[in-house]
Amino acid sequence: MTVQCGCCGAEITSADRIDYRLNRPEQLIGVPGERLGAPTGGLLVGPDGDTYIRCLLPVQLTGGTELVFGAWMRISKVDAMYAHAVWDNDGEYSNLRLSGRFANVIRPWDVLDVPAEAAVLNADELPYFTSHPLLEREWDRDEVLSRIRHPLPVPVREKFGEVWTIERTEGMRCVIEGRTVRFTSPGRSVAIDVYRDLTGGSPSDFLGAVLDGYPATAEHSVEHDGEELRHAFWLSEVIYGHEEQVFHGHVVRRGTMLSVRCVYRYPADSAWAHHVLNSVRYIG
Repeated sequence: MTVQCGCCGAEITSADRIDYRLNRPEQLIGVPGERLGAPTGGLLVGPDGDTYIRCLLPVQLTGGTELVFGAWMRISKVDAMYAHAVWDNDGEYSNLRLSGRFANVIRPWDVLDVPAEAAVLNADELPYFTSHPLLEREWDRDEVLSRIRHPLPVPVREKFGEVWTIERTEGMRCVIEGRTVRFTSPGRSVAIDVYRDLTGGSPSDFLGAVLDGYPATAEHSVEHDGEELRHAFWLSEVIYGHEEQVFHGHVVRRGTMLSVRCVYRYPADSAWAHHVLNSVRYIG
């Protein structure tokens, strides 16, 4: 499956290094483009004359993945003028060193406006941040990547309701609609909901109440594992004029349930839908 960068549209081909471009400094989000100046592809001038340079921030994640942010640093007007002057001169550009303030919000961290430094490490690339709090350690891969809602070239484990996790398949975008979270990609979608049962009943009673009204003719599977009940049924439905395969899965424990609804066009994707259900983990 082809995965494209959500910011620039370029195809992502490597799972070892993920490039993620942040489009603008935080202070310039929402400012009309005609009010911004762009002397070069890596410099940006705000309507009040504030100046920014785009630099690369490599963040090391567990599992051997490197996430490289194309992020902004606010710099002085003098430094911006110098950077503009040497931008297309390889010899002088290679010696470029800058300092300023980090100009983006990146979750799960609080790094907006922290002091930072950058330098050119390769004349064919943007400057790299050489001093920044995120350079100091390795970070949990799923904790970081789950904050990026654009499609990624690797699967990501997402947390729900503080007690459940599920895998978001590579290439899927994450969208939040009210209390429902959706993963979407061409030809596939997953809707995830978490339910609470305040009656104190058994997982079987909870599941029976949820399934009341669903067609009894669908194919079903049921698995009991200690305190946990896993159930699925699948059938074909006509959605927006097209026949689609619909897979309903439920993982139930006393007092809580995670429900997934996978929709896909081709029956061969049934294995993928089962994989989504099997990826559900209870961590409470």
